[in-house]
Amino acid sequence: MDWVEAAYETEVEARTGQATVVHRLSRAPVLEQLIEDGDVAWATEVRCPKTLMAKIQTSAEARQIVKWDLEDVDHEVFVMPGLLAVRDFSMRLSGLSSVYEGAGELRVSRGYWLAKGETWRASTLLESLLTFRVDEDLANGQMAVEPDHGGGHLRFLIRMASDVYANRHDRAVRIAALIGACAHFPVAFRSREDEEELPMAQLLRDHLEGKQSSIALWDDRANYDPTRVATLLEPFRPRLASNGGGGE
Repeated sequence: MDWVEAAYETEVEARTGQATVVHRLSRAPVLEQLIEDGDVAWATEVRCPKTLMAKIQTSAEARQIVKWDLEDVDHEVFVMPGLLAVRDFSMRLSGLSSVYEGAGELRVSRGYWLAKGETWRASTLLESLLTFRVDEDLANGQMAVEPDHGGGHLRFLIRMASDVYANRHDRAVRIAALIGACAHFPVAFRSREDEEELPMAQLLRDHLEGKQSSIALWDDRANYDPTRVATLLEPFRPRLASNGGGGE
């Protein structure tokens, strides 16, 4: 933000296809007045880099419910909150950085971001790991799971018969796909035999060791239970993303 004393923070709680965004602004009377006047609105951009889906939702309230269509996204989804000009206006420069000193007023155009918060990863682990595709060669009720290291990321391609694909958003189908992916651990953790574990693999290990110290991990093949691991990993959101919505 260009306001020296102001502070802007956000809190995001995400789930499949939806995020609750709470905006918190303090020590910024000029911005607060602009919001009250309707020149500026709370805004959240939702972006899926893989499908190039991007949408912005605005609100007069500091608490937003932001939704997106699951058909429009694949792999990771990022949520980027901020304050957005919703119409053209002139703004007094009280409290702004010294770079604006002597400018008097600033003309702000519709679509200009006056503040931006952290970029949050909105995808669950399941959404980050799995790509669903219909496979007409599979018989009804069948699915096949195979590692996909395209781009160097840990990911799985879930090929499904058309009847299964039609129900791919059902939890039972998705957890079955995640169990299939977990059955590939740890073979899928390296794009080549001589490479170190992919970053996502270490995140999974750290999460399980932190939450369930008694769980047998993939290193213990005799006791490893992919169903148990999938159940524990299903709600896991890998981590807060850095600003810009960058990679893994």
